[in-house]
Amino acid sequence: MTRKPVFAVLGAGNGGFCMSADLTLRGFEVRLFELPAFAHTIDPIIERGGIALRGVVGEGFARPTMVTTDIEAALGGADAVMVVAAAMGHGAIARECAPFLEENQVVVLCPGSCGGLLAFRHALRMEGFNKKIILAETASLMYAVKKESANRVWARGRKHNLTVGALPKDKTAAVLELLSPAYPLFEAAPNILDVTLSNLNNITHPAPALTNIGFIEGSCLDEWLFYTDGMTPGAGRLADQLDRERLAVMRAYGLNGASSVELIRRFYGHQGMKGNNFFEYFHDSPIHRKTKGPRSTRDRLITEDISYGLVPMAAFGDVAGVPTPTMDAFITLAEVVNEADYRKSGRTLEKMGLSGMDVNDIIGLVNNGY
Repeated sequence: MTRKPVFAVLGAGNGGFCMSADLTLRGFEVRLFELPAFAHTIDPIIERGGIALRGVVGEGFARPTMVTTDIEAALGGADAVMVVAAAMGHGAIARECAPFLEENQVVVLCPGSCGGLLAFRHALRMEGFNKKIILAETASLMYAVKKESANRVWARGRKHNLTVGALPKDKTAAVLELLSPAYPLFEAAPNILDVTLSNLNNITHPAPALTNIGFIEGSCLDEWLFYTDGMTPGAGRLADQLDRERLAVMRAYGLNGASSVELIRRFYGHQGMKGNNFFEYFHDSPIHRKTKGPRSTRDRLITEDISYGLVPMAAFGDVAGVPTPTMDAFITLAEVVNEADYRKSGRTLEKMGLSGMDVNDIIGLVNNGY
């Protein structure tokens, strides 16, 4: 492709705001879409004429080509459809997109949490969708971002060496070629399973969240800092153990995955993050040190990263016969704390279209697309 790709950014959360502003300021055509039920999130952009951006990606006032709740308008003629939404919204966005996605469009989940691409694909298939598109997923959001006001975002970090995978895996090169004008530092993953089992949020967030419920629910602090206060040595050791179990699951599927600490170094080493374990990397992180802790146990740091992160990750382990006792313990703790059944309501094998499959079936699917 000689011209710049046209981007449809689906999801007007922190990541969607940042991506839309960054791409717009770098000269790309961008259509920002939000589901009609959440139109209030884009109203301030429409009223104020754009998005104010500051941080490591630059500074300016971005005016996307389109800000809309009309999915047909957002998708029409777009080259890259970037789904930048909470994992619990992937199914709804897939159903909204199904009638209007066009042949050969590339849909990229940024990120999919764990199993996002597979769940998105399954939701499309349940709608009778049969067009030829390319589905892809990134291992993480490319930005570390904070929303400062209704139309203002601060990009505190930008990841290098972020992996991308497509379904089937031989389409990954085409996805990288399409996205390279915007994101030249993306790297190809062995397959989509490598990508979806390498999302750092699912390993990083549960430990400092669930071990600091006193901070979350207590009244002694007006605010607390999630990493500076919450990532204690003990919480760091719990995250390290979650990561060891993640790597064991990956090995069962023939993947030689990098540790989360190594991924952090690749993502943010250029911005000064350093250490040998989770505690050392995050407790004094120059990028994350000002991140405020949640004030509710139903914050995404628990609900999303447990039910759409650890639940499917442990399910992949179950299929392969790999024990995940620490993941299981965190899932159970979150269920007790929030009086929920995340093993049922979260991202199950059935919701990923993997019911009845064994390890070889799943490997065949992610490698070959069927």
